[in-house]
Amino acid sequence: MITVLLILCLQAEPAPAVTNAEMFALQGENNILEEEHFGIINGLATIGVKYKDAASLCGFWSPPYVSSDFSLEITLFGEKVPANRYAWRPFEVTREGTLGKIHVLTAATLLYQYRAGMLSLSLKNTGDTEVQAPLHLAWGGTLDQTEVWEFSRPQSQTPAPAMLLDKGLKKTQGACVLALQTDEKTIAWDADASSGSTRITLAAGEEKTIHLCFGMGDASIVETCRQLLTDSPNQLGQSRAEYTKRVEDLFTRLPRLTSDNPALETFYTRSLVHFLTNRWETPEFVLHPYYGTGSIKGGCVCNYLWNFGEVWELLPLYDPRAAREHIQQFLKIDITRHFAFIPTRGDAFGPWYMVNQEKIIGLIYFYVKNTGDADFLKEVVNGRSVLDWVVLNALHGDDPAGPVQLIDYGPSNSHLELRRGYPYNHIMPDLNGRRYMNYCMAAELCALMGAPAPYLKERAEALKLLLKQELWDPDLRWFRFKDAAGNTDLRYTVQLFKLVNSPVLDAEQRAGLLSHLNETEFLSEFGLHSMAKTDIAYDQVDIDNGGGGACTCFPPQIAERLYKSGHGREADDILRRILWWGERLPYWGDSLVANGMDYRKDTPLQCTLDGVTPAQCIIFGLFGVDAAFNGDITFRPQRTALASRLKLTGLTIRNNTFDIEVAGEEYSVRCGDRQIRAALPKALVFLAQEKEFHVSE
Repeated sequence: MITVLLILCLQAEPAPAVTNAEMFALQGENNILEEEHFGIINGLATIGVKYKDAASLCGFWSPPYVSSDFSLEITLFGEKVPANRYAWRPFEVTREGTLGKIHVLTAATLLYQYRAGMLSLSLKNTGDTEVQAPLHLAWGGTLDQTEVWEFSRPQSQTPAPAMLLDKGLKKTQGACVLALQTDEKTIAWDADASSGSTRITLAAGEEKTIHLCFGMGDASIVETCRQLLTDSPNQLGQSRAEYTKRVEDLFTRLPRLTSDNPALETFYTRSLVHFLTNRWETPEFVLHPYYGTGSIKGGCVCNYLWNFGEVWELLPLYDPRAAREHIQQFLKIDITRHFAFIPTRGDAFGPWYMVNQEKIIGLIYFYVKNTGDADFLKEVVNGRSVLDWVVLNALHGDDPAGPVQLIDYGPSNSHLELRRGYPYNHIMPDLNGRRYMNYCMAAELCALMGAPAPYLKERAEALKLLLKQELWDPDLRWFRFKDAAGNTDLRYTVQLFKLVNSPVLDAEQRAGLLSHLNETEFLSEFGLHSMAKTDIAYDQVDIDNGGGGACTCFPPQIAERLYKSGHGREADDILRRILWWGERLPYWGDSLVANGMDYRKDTPLQCTLDGVTPAQCIIFGLFGVDAAFNGDITFRPQRTALASRLKLTGLTIRNNTFDIEVAGEEYSVRCGDRQIRAALPKALVFLAQEKEFHVSE
């Protein structure tokens, strides 16, 4: 049975229709992710998988347990079996290779609901005579337990000698246990060498399958692995069924995109995989479920507000309860001093980050807009209502008793973290510009709760005038920044494009910024540069903010803002350059390169939660979906050169479900048995009280 399953998932020809089971599969010939960053996850554990050979695993993390140097290598005839084909799914990698007359199919599968996985090894003699194949297993790894899950992958250091089990080995270090067991009775185990050996005899055409179960946890993991092996095929089937169920659940909560541009469809779909890969179900964590900044191979499992805040529109549709709980957890820590919390304890760590206030306000604002849960604003966290926290953060660094001032953020270069010493600090235009919407969002939420605060909007308008007066350079059509002495300098950072749909800009400034969105400065064949190629601070190897590419969330965020401000052509131009992301990587990490088909490698964040921002961009930008606080929903799809036909099916927002279909210059929106058509660029509004549509100019 396992052979049939493996052959099916390794077929080169695409299936006529992609099933839920194969929705996120990536064939190895399309993958550019290096082995060091390649792995799988099941919500409780994550492990690295080597794809150059057919049967090796490396590194095992299951918070709070760590075996960072875990290794399992299987050889035949004293050699690793080279993998000539492989396929990835979030919880499983299948590999295929041949050594001599032995054809090898393997499946490395993390079993849902367990801190355990299974390596299935299927050997087939393709020759016409009997073969005796020496098989050797080498198993190693230190073992530790830690509550500290921050940016880096936790590293284990404590040696743990192997001890014999009935059909395998175990390592014990304090309360931590690492187990490896098998259903193959002929394997002779050597605890001193931490290995096992046997000789597999296969008649001509004969096939044999061996299952190895590995797990990590407390002492009960030994019995867990033994029990799992008593019914290996069924356990594998259950995990595959559970994975399919999770994919189905994802698309019950979020819409599917279909299009006559397959690359756009793949890009959107691949984006959503990060809700599966970055969802942790760890009992020892303070939130259940917990959406970490990172996941694969234990990298960046903590929660950074600068990352979590990027999914502010979409997470409330997918998991509104988790959105609430994560917001509350961030409010429990002092985000005027810290930028993250550790998932095991909920403790704050790290310094204050300058975008904290924008992120927490946006998270609360879009949660209320997209769910209708205004009562959330009344909830009390650490002695303040959520609404009070919104106002407090909108005024952070401001003195409401006096006139609005541009904030001096100090000498730290942490906003861009440029590596070559060039500054971007003190009075920065993008950060000060974002304060405008912080005021406006806070004012809207206050009005919603019957506590109007007109002074917030007044301060926003005063800030707008001051920003132009103090920092706008009309000749260069760009904003300057000021140092502590009042001297100005220029940094052509992509961050300024995040203001394009904000009323903080007037028409002159918006046109000026967009004049720089060209191939000489910010655009290359494969993406958007975080620093203009003409800036003296440009650094090719500093991918995220220094120029060589951009943080994964930046291009789709800016494209979404361009769509919302009516600049669809520019938005299309960004997206068309990054559609390759969906076809060449199983998941997306911290940053991707703009002038090559590549990604940032010098970071443990190789699977980032804000990878969902392309889907967010397409729903709320390209399709122009916008919920009002009264429950009305506006649909304003944009003309796009990316596809002539595209459809969102099953968009559930504010307790109503919609299908939106664009065909050429027309589009339609359906809700239940009600459907209405309109010509682009007119907007359609669904009136929540009347349950009817009307056309808006």
